[in-house]
Amino acid sequence: MRLHILPASLLILSGWLGLALAQDKTANTAPAAAAPSDPKPQDARRNEPVEVWEYSAYKARVWLSISPTLGLSENTKQLIQQKIAQCSEIEFGSTMQCDVVETPDALFGSVLYHLDDLTIDQLLSRELVLMLAKSEQAKDAFMAMQPKPVADPAIEELRKNKKLTKQQEEEIKAKLDADARAASLNSVRTLDSVIERIPSISMFPLQYSAMKRDIVPYLNDQKWNKMQSKLDPSEANPETILENLKTGKSFAALIPKNEANRFKEVARSLPTRFPWQPEAMLRDKDKIYLVAVEQEGERIRIQVKELDAFVRRIGLMESTTVASVQEIPQTVAFLQRRCFTPMARIEDNDNKTAVVRVRATGLATSPDSPVLIGPGDILAPYIRRDDLNGNPTQLQNLAFTYIAVTEPIDGARYYGAIFAASRGALVAAKNRRTRRVALKVQPHYPTTELKLGIRAQANSAVPGAEVYLRTPGSDDLQMVGRTDWRGMIDLTKIENPTITYDQPTSSSVDMIARARATAIRLKSLQENQSETAGGNTQGADDPAVAAAAADEAAIEAAAQAAKNRERAPTRTMQIKLPLYLYYIKNGETLLARLPVVTGYKTQEKADLPDDRRRLQAEAFLKGLQGEVLDLVVRRKILDARIKAKIEDGKKEDALALLD
Repeated sequence: MRLHILPASLLILSGWLGLALAQDKTANTAPAAAAPSDPKPQDARRNEPVEVWEYSAYKARVWLSISPTLGLSENTKQLIQQKIAQCSEIEFGSTMQCDVVETPDALFGSVLYHLDDLTIDQLLSRELVLMLAKSEQAKDAFMAMQPKPVADPAIEELRKNKKLTKQQEEEIKAKLDADARAASLNSVRTLDSVIERIPSISMFPLQYSAMKRDIVPYLNDQKWNKMQSKLDPSEANPETILENLKTGKSFAALIPKNEANRFKEVARSLPTRFPWQPEAMLRDKDKIYLVAVEQEGERIRIQVKELDAFVRRIGLMESTTVASVQEIPQTVAFLQRRCFTPMARIEDNDNKTAVVRVRATGLATSPDSPVLIGPGDILAPYIRRDDLNGNPTQLQNLAFTYIAVTEPIDGARYYGAIFAASRGALVAAKNRRTRRVALKVQPHYPTTELKLGIRAQANSAVPGAEVYLRTPGSDDLQMVGRTDWRGMIDLTKIENPTITYDQPTSSSVDMIARARATAIRLKSLQENQSETAGGNTQGADDPAVAAAAADEAAIEAAAQAAKNRERAPTRTMQIKLPLYLYYIKNGETLLARLPVVTGYKTQEKADLPDDRRRLQAEAFLKGLQGEVLDLVVRRKILDARIKAKIEDGKKEDALALLD
C-alpha cells in the first residue's frame, strides 16, 4: 500500500512546488521598486502629443532675483511677480504662456550679481547627481543588510531525502538566483528604488540647506517627502563621502554635477529628474528669462537675459534703470520682449533651399508681434540630437551657416536661401531624436572681428591672408584687406545687400519645389469647396490656382534648364541684415568662403587647413620661376647687344660679350 501512496504524494508535492515557484516569481516581480531589472528605456518623445508648431505658444518662465537692499516685503515681491506675468501677456498676447517665480536659492546670487558672466554650464553645474556605490565592499555590505530567505520546510524535506527531480532542482536554483539578484545593489537602478531600498542618502550641508527650501512646494508628493526624510547632511568632507561609498558605510549620495567625476571610480550615476532643478525646467519650458533687480544709487537697475531651453543658448543682456518699484513689472516685460528670439523649424532642405515653419505664428494677432519671421530676415540654424530619455547628447550651432528667408509658402512656412561655408552643412540624419531649428539673427554690435587660425592648433594664427567680400549670389569681388600678425581683420560692411538666390521651384527635392503649389491648391480647394458644390466654380480665374500654376510652370522651366545644363532661374531681394560672403585666399589658393552677418557677434573664428607647406612650395616655385624669367631676360638683352656690336663691325667686342 505504501508503494502506491508514495508516488502519488511525490506527484502532489511536485505540482505544489511548481505552483509555489510561480507564485514567488510573480511576487518578486510585482513591486516596481524591488524589480531586479528596469525595462529598456523607451523613446521619451514617443508618447508625446503631436504639436502643431504654428499654433503652439512659447512656454516661458521668468526667474526673478530682487536684491535684499531694496527692502521689499514678501507680499510686494509676490505682487511684482503677478504684475510681470500680466505685462508679459500684454507684450506677447497668446503667443507666450509665461509664469514668474523667484530664482532658486542655488542660483539666486549668480543671477543677481554675475548675470553678465553666467553661462549655461555654470547654470547646470549646480545640479545634483545621484551616485550609487558600485564597489564589491559596498555590494557585500548591502547584501548583508537584506533579510535572509526563509526556506520552505516541505521543499527542504524533499531535498534532504533526495526526492526532487533534476528539473525541480534547476527551478529552485533559478529562483534563488533571481532572489539574490533582486536583493543585490545592482538591482537598484532608479530614483524610486533608491528611495525605497537605500537607508540614507548622503549630501553636503550647503546643498542640503538649498534643497530644503526648493523641495517645499513638492512635499505633498509622498515620493519627495520620503526622500527628504532619508537625506543625511552630516558629512561635509567630499573625501569622507567618497570613502564611505567605497567601503559600504553609505550606499548613495547626492553630489554636485561639477564634482561627479571624482566619484566615478567608486559609484555609478543614476538618471534623476528633480522638478526644482534647472534641467527639469529646460525640458518643460521653451524660454527662461533671468532677471536681476538691484539698487544703483538712487535708481533701480534691471537686467534681463534670455535662455533658449531647446538649444541651450544664453542671449545678450538687455538692461535699463527705473526710478521706482512700481515701474519694475512693465520694464521687465519690455526687456523680455527685446531679448526674445523667435524660432523656426527646418522641415526640409537641399544644398541651396530650405523650408522653415515659424513657431506660434498662427497665434499672432498683430503684424509687429515679436514671434513673427518674414522675408528678408536671417536665421541661424542649430541641430539637436537627443538620447532615449530626451536629454540632448549633441547641440550643434552650425558656424558660418545662415538661412535668408526669401518667399512665403503659406501662413506659417517660408522658403529660405542657404548660405554656408561648406556644402551639405544642414544635411543631418532625419529621425525622431534629431531635430533642426533656426533662431532669428539680431545683431547688437557695430562691427565683427574675423580671426583666422589653423585647424587643430590652439592659439594659432594665419597672418597676411587676403580677405575679399562678395554679395551673396553676385559676381562682384572686392578686396577688404589682409589679416594682421594675430590673424585678425575687422569687418565693417553694414549696408543691407540685395542678394541673388536660386528660385525654390528649381530645387531637385520635389517636396521643396512643389511646397507652395501644393499648399495653394489645398487652400483653394478648401475655400472653394462650398462654391464648387453649388456649381459656381472659378477655375483658372482663382488667383490662388493661377499662382500654383505659375509655380508648376517655373518647375518645368527649371527642369528644362537643368536638362540643358544651364544655370537655374534666379531671383533677387534685399535682406534686412548685412550678410556677406568673405573669401579667404593665402597665396594663390582659396582657403574658405565664410558667410558672416556683420554685428551678430563680436568675433567670428574660422579654423582653416594648415596651408604652410603648400605656401612654402608655392614660394619656392615662384622664386624658381623668377630666376628662370631673369635668366631668359638677360639672355635676350645679351643677344640684342651682341647683334648690335656685330652690326657696328665690332666683332671683338661681340666675342667678349659672348664669352
